[in-house]
Parts: sequence; C-alpha cells; structure tokens
Amino acid sequence: MAVSSVTGNSNAFNNQYATQGAAEAKNSEMSMDDFWQLMAAQLQYQDMTNPMSNSEMMNQMTQMATMNAMTQVSNAIANFGIVTNNLSQVTLTSYSMGMIGREVTVATVDENGKVNGEKKGVVTGVDLTGGQFVYIDGEKYSLSQIMSVGDVPKNEETTPPETEKPETENPETDGEKS
Repeated sequence: MAVSSVTGNSNAFNNQYATQGAAEAKNSEMSMDDFWQLMAAQLQYQDMTNPMSNSEMMNQMTQMATMNAMTQVSNAIANFGIVTNNLSQVTLTSYSMGMIGREVTVATVDENGKVNGEKKGVVTGVDLTGGQFVYIDGEKYSLSQIMSVGDVPKNEETTPPETEKPETENPETDGEKS
C-alpha cells in the first residue's frame, strides 16, 4: 500500500517552537530578584523533616552575590571603553578647533597616500564630520598630515660636529714604565 503525502498544520508547531526558543533566550539570565524569589520559594516549600542547611543556603547566597559583582565589573569595563572613546573624540575636537587661525605645515600626498611635498598656510576651518580635517587655502587636510604648527625653522642637513680625538700617549715615553 502506497502512502500519500501527509497533510496537516505543522506551521503551528513550528511557530510555537520558535516562540518558546525566543522566550528561553530572553529568560536565560537570572537577576538578584529572581534569586531571592527562588530562595523564598525553596524555604517556603522545604521538607520540615529535612530542612535546608545553613551552610548550603549561605553558599548559594555567596555564589549569587559573586555573580552579581562580576556582572557589575563587566558592565563597568564596557562603559569605560565607551567613556574613553568619547573622551578621545572630545580631545580631538578641541585640538582641531584650536588649530583655527594658526599657521601650520602639512604634508601633501599623492593619490596613493605617499608624501610628495609640504604646504604652509593658515587653518581657516575644521571639518568634524566623519573624521578630523582642517582647511588651508580651501583645501582639506587630515589632522595626521600636520607636520608642524607655527613658524618652525627648517632642519638643514648638517654634518655632525667634530668630536675631540682622544689624546694619544707621548711616543717618547711609550717605552718607559715607571
């Protein structure tokens, strides 16, 4: 006997299973309130002839307090990263704004990003959208292209100063030892 296809409403089962999976994922964390409710229920419904030991109860409370403290430390570390990033942005913005009206020397780069010269000019504007940029004579330059601020004398290629030669022993007295 051949079996034909089985028809039915399997979508209802699949939908219910997906909903249960989502509910499980949402409730996978236990808060301190949940812990205290479970502890109260455990004490309320414990067997009077075999009550929970004090050490077992203290152990559970200590474990939950430790987990709570670890969660708070983890959250503090995550928030520290956000605060550090925000502080960095504020510092860069302040630095950029302080460049307005200052004479700077910037590196000019080709389309490959290779330095091919330098340009000196006064910063006339700052662009804070998407990155930190300054404008010199209407041209946009990244903050990382700033080579110097103000009137900085050029370093000329100079030869190193001559060093003093160590004194050599007197050839007349080399052979004599006292």
